[in-house]
Amino acid sequence: MSNKPPTGTRPTPTLTSRGATVRLGPLAKIPDLLRILGYAPESVLPGLGYELGFFEDPELPVSYVAASALLARCVEWTGCEHFGLRLGEGADPTALGLAGFVLMNAPDVGTALRDLVCFLDLHDRGGIATLKTSGDTTLLGFLIVEPGVEALEQVHDLSIAVACNVMRSLCGPAWNPAKVLLPHRKPDDARPWKAFFRSPVHFDAGQSAMAFPSSWLRKPVAAANPALHRLLERQAAALRSQAGSGFVAEVQRVAHGLIAHGACSATRVAAMLGLHERALNRRLQAAGTTFMKLRDAALYDKSRQLLGFSGMNLAEVAEALGYADATTFIRAFHRWSGQTPAQWRREQSHWQTAADRRKPGQPSGATALALGRGPTC
Repeated sequence: MSNKPPTGTRPTPTLTSRGATVRLGPLAKIPDLLRILGYAPESVLPGLGYELGFFEDPELPVSYVAASALLARCVEWTGCEHFGLRLGEGADPTALGLAGFVLMNAPDVGTALRDLVCFLDLHDRGGIATLKTSGDTTLLGFLIVEPGVEALEQVHDLSIAVACNVMRSLCGPAWNPAKVLLPHRKPDDARPWKAFFRSPVHFDAGQSAMAFPSSWLRKPVAAANPALHRLLERQAAALRSQAGSGFVAEVQRVAHGLIAHGACSATRVAAMLGLHERALNRRLQAAGTTFMKLRDAALYDKSRQLLGFSGMNLAEVAEALGYADATTFIRAFHRWSGQTPAQWRREQSHWQTAADRRKPGQPSGATALALGRGPTC
């Protein structure tokens, strides 16, 4: 087995890269998954800049961009386009650290999921969980808010798989979502996704979420400990307060969450932060920015994710972002980037990961030469 990394790949960012961090958490199982797929992690990982001992502490905070790049390199090494999904399959709520222990002791599923939305940033500072109930249907979703993330499809697959395992831990192993929505292109072989979620999976969906009947929110959590829940909730709230990232960052996170549901306005953001709209604007002005700038930045980030990692057409992207039509979106995107969405998409196409361009189990030409064989995926 070759010890060399696949040629033609970008270097992995260092762990000390600036920006958001994520607990190692589910990524701690990467060496085990590499072994399952037929690769020796002690040979693969050092070539990617990681010693095997690095994966022994799931509490270790890692640069979000570096973690996503590691996933991208693992996909290139193994040729397994559902690598992130496989990692998520093996993760239970404890992989989320303190946030997972809080939610598992909540009195009911609704409270547990609200705990997840509130405290996920103790585990993941580069993404946010969302929860939206409309009548009989509830959507539990995940958004990436950190810029510069590679392998977006792997991060989304991993995160929704973990969310599914959270629900199965709360509701019982037989629980299945009504449907799963994923924002990336449909893989050549979607069977691994359908087998794990045990429900219809919709790709190019414009968001990353699971839909299920709202009646599940009222289900008591069988193993809940109310006293322990109160204790852990206080501890989590205290840690969250200590790690506060500032008012502007909080507005950005709320704006990203509302954009996922197509309804981001200063009035709604202010209400979610317990402020009057005028107070929101004054505080942002004092910080040297405006709500419009933050909202546009969030829309630009989300639009690039959808254009770069999905097969959605411009009308579908515009609708997912809350625009009335594609023309309005095209004008906005040109104002942000100096390019039309179609021009940007063409220029970015060469940055797609090798896994986007080959069938499952087939490494890229450079990877195949370096490995000398195909993976067992």
